[in-house]
Amino acid sequence: MRNIKTLIAFCLILFMVACDVDYMDNPNAPSSVPTSALFNNNMKRVVDATQDTWFSGRFTYATMQYWQQSEYGDEDRYVYRESMRQTQNTFYEIAENFREIIRLNEDEATKAAAAASGDNQNQIATCRIMLAWLFNLMVDTWGDIPYYSYGSDDPDFQALRVAGYGDDETVLSPVYATQAKIIEDILNELDEAADQLDASKSGMAGDNVFNGDVAKWEKFAQSLRLRIANKISGVNSSLATTHINDAISSGVFTSNDDNAMFEYESSDKNASPMYRAWNVDNRSDFAVGHSFITLLKGENLVDHSHTDVTTGSNPNPFLGIMDPRIHKYAQKNKNGDYVGMFISESSADAATFSIESLPGTAIIETPNFSETLMEYAEVCFIQSELNGWDQTWYEKGIRASMEKWGVDDADIDAYIAAVPAANMENVLTQNFIALYMQGHTAWMNYRRTGYPKTLIQPYSDYSVYDPTGDTWLDKVFTPLVEEVDDLPFRMRYPAQEQTLNGANRKVAANALSNGDVIYSKLWWDVN
Repeated sequence: MRNIKTLIAFCLILFMVACDVDYMDNPNAPSSVPTSALFNNNMKRVVDATQDTWFSGRFTYATMQYWQQSEYGDEDRYVYRESMRQTQNTFYEIAENFREIIRLNEDEATKAAAAASGDNQNQIATCRIMLAWLFNLMVDTWGDIPYYSYGSDDPDFQALRVAGYGDDETVLSPVYATQAKIIEDILNELDEAADQLDASKSGMAGDNVFNGDVAKWEKFAQSLRLRIANKISGVNSSLATTHINDAISSGVFTSNDDNAMFEYESSDKNASPMYRAWNVDNRSDFAVGHSFITLLKGENLVDHSHTDVTTGSNPNPFLGIMDPRIHKYAQKNKNGDYVGMFISESSADAATFSIESLPGTAIIETPNFSETLMEYAEVCFIQSELNGWDQTWYEKGIRASMEKWGVDDADIDAYIAAVPAANMENVLTQNFIALYMQGHTAWMNYRRTGYPKTLIQPYSDYSVYDPTGDTWLDKVFTPLVEEVDDLPFRMRYPAQEQTLNGANRKVAANALSNGDVIYSKLWWDVN
């Protein structure tokens, strides 16, 4: 964290010079920047930081095997760079920026000016929802962390506290609040923020998620509450049930029109992260992963015997059924085939392969691609799960995902008619497929449930078929962290925390089952 302690001063400077940030409409704007501009700049920052080539591409996309690196391989084998761990710094800066927008809407000296961007209470509630979304991602990544709450005065919530800035004292070394406390407070924050919203009044001007539609922000709050409550059902069923029932009765997403998606611009400067990676930075470090392409093609992973693995730990529940989303998720290679990238052992190993399929054109060739914070399909699959793996919700989830990606109606109907009936594996695997480009949520679901079963597990052998030479490439997935025998359960804390907040970090690390390592399970991970 850039010492959450000194972070405040940094963020105050950030806002005083906000007219210099990239996402402002006018770089020569006056020093009093509208809260709408601050909000939209901060929304771009949070989506950039979570969906970029590092925190998504080399972290959760690679970990969940949606993508694999075609140039390097260390992160695919679970050695995450310190710069990736330090993304936590950026997250706290973003959190402080949302808090500043709240302050501007509450301070008697600034609230009238802030209201030019939308109703004060609606702006505050919208920032509370985004703080909940962000801190949920952080706690799912690291576990116990320093935490800030708008609505709670819990003495363990010490992040971002500074005297004279809405707090009684400055806290230079904040304690790490427990996951259980944080998640319970996040659920309460979403509940209260949804109640705080007033659809009869104006929403945030220039909002690039819901265009200021307050009712949709309320649905987002309730849907996110549903996701998080369902996550903890295995460790606190009474709390989970209360929030699940109330969220559904209050109104969650009911169609793709409700999807929470941040829309980028067509200019290179403000284009989506993956478009910029390929077309501005001229990088092409990723391809769609072998296990994911195999799943979409309706095939099984193949071991070194070069015969279909029809039994064992990773058979395809949709064997023999081509998923039409493959045409949206991936591109055919230069030979007109869909071929996934293996998990490479080294840069030299990756260089031996040149027939991998790139991510779909909508993802890497469309500058205004919209990144998803949460979508209706996920809500459908959650409700299928909550209703005993309900068939109707299962089919609604598949249809919603395919419609979101622009699959033809006839192909959707044919696919739904062909897939096997809803059960635990089928619903959760379909949810995994639908969560493409939402690696963090897919990673959470894997840790919570153990699905999908189609991933290449550590120390297992597999083979990739090369149709151009009618040959097999025999591979073994060997993680660089020897103790790992599954996907990672968390990311390690940033190394600088040992110096900046060492005593509190030590307490948090000691509370983990194996210490500050990637194979320590989080509180809610009881699978």
